[in-house]
Amino acid sequence: MRIEGPDGRRWWVGRRWLPWRPRGRDMGKSSFPDVPGITGDEPIGLLIAIGVAVLVVILPVILVAAVFVAEWLILLLLLPIVTLLRVGFGMPWTVVARTSGVRFAEQVAGWRLSRELIETTRADIAAHGEPRSLVRGKHH
Repeated sequence: MRIEGPDGRRWWVGRRWLPWRPRGRDMGKSSFPDVPGITGDEPIGLLIAIGVAVLVVILPVILVAAVFVAEWLILLLLLPIVTLLRVGFGMPWTVVARTSGVRFAEQVAGWRLSRELIETTRADIAAHGEPRSLVRGKHH
């Protein structure tokens, strides 16, 4: 849920569903390498240049994309298990409030208590510009 403080900063407040944050992947920019002695004028040189381009540029991009997709599939498989642990066995929820470069977090047991903490945090942000009910800089 998004909320804006009196100072104009936009905050996101909510529960963290997983005990960790998924890492982002930077695919980056790739360029074709310069291979000395190989030009596109000769058919064999062209085939070698294309082969090198595939190995150097396309293959790493495919591998990074495959790892990225595999990580998200694992997260999707673990989400129901973590949710069951939270609901059935009292594993605490992490309530997070974040804005550009600033993060506040606090753990609380129970769905209802986490909902109340979210509402209190939203009221804190609306009134004071920061979530006074959460601990600053705690990374869960």
